[in-house]
Amino acid sequence: MPTAKDRYLLRKTASILITVIAFAFLFAIWIERTSTLLIAYGILSAGIAIALQDMLRNIAGGILLIIARPFKAGDRIQVQDTVGDVLDIGSLNTTLMEIREWVEADQYTGRIISIPNSFVLNQTIKNYTRDYSFIWDEIRILLIYGSNWKKAQEIALRAAGPVVGEFEELAKKELLLMGERYFFTTYDVHTNLFMKLEENWIEMRLRYVVEPKKRRIISHLLISSILEAFEKEEDILVGTAVGIDLMNYPGKGQ
Repeated sequence: MPTAKDRYLLRKTASILITVIAFAFLFAIWIERTSTLLIAYGILSAGIAIALQDMLRNIAGGILLIIARPFKAGDRIQVQDTVGDVLDIGSLNTTLMEIREWVEADQYTGRIISIPNSFVLNQTIKNYTRDYSFIWDEIRILLIYGSNWKKAQEIALRAAGPVVGEFEELAKKELLLMGERYFFTTYDVHTNLFMKLEENWIEMRLRYVVEPKKRRIISHLLISSILEAFEKEEDILVGTAVGIDLMNYPGKGQ
């Protein structure tokens, strides 16, 4: 059974083909002789190229989108500073449901964005979901110097397991399938934690794979689980030396 996306793509392709055939048929009826047709076509093409160059670029972009398919309806893409989910790919414009902007997260703003299809000719398209359904994300955790960072590291990784473990398995399978088409140097999708020393704090970055459209909720769940676990430990203090009251630090004055 064809899916909703398959039916949508079929309708869009048929619509474009019918439009092109109809214009060609009407033009052929209007010009009967071949020699006249060639002359008229040259003059008409030059005029259209000058007067309607933007529209022609959009039409060319629409055809390229159908042939090359750098994205499809439902994909999450970014073009320059615009990010959103593709709602429709038309003959002249591509329609997106916008994310980010003032929301400052990967969630909808409620605005519908129409982008002229000419962007596909000279803009970089960043696709979050084509061929691979996952992205890598990181959360940043700051610890006061003197905190038990080894324990904090163990707690963070342990808390992440139930939240992102399912994504790891699915991501690994997809990477193996992609390896049949692309060259990969690693298939490691396991959750990792990296540490960095700063002037006033110890920085931990938890790196994990996640579905793009679940990025914010998963980040929230991870941070909540980690903070809840840290609150039970007296020798782990979250924050920075310049942003916390050191008089409340456990062991102060002993």
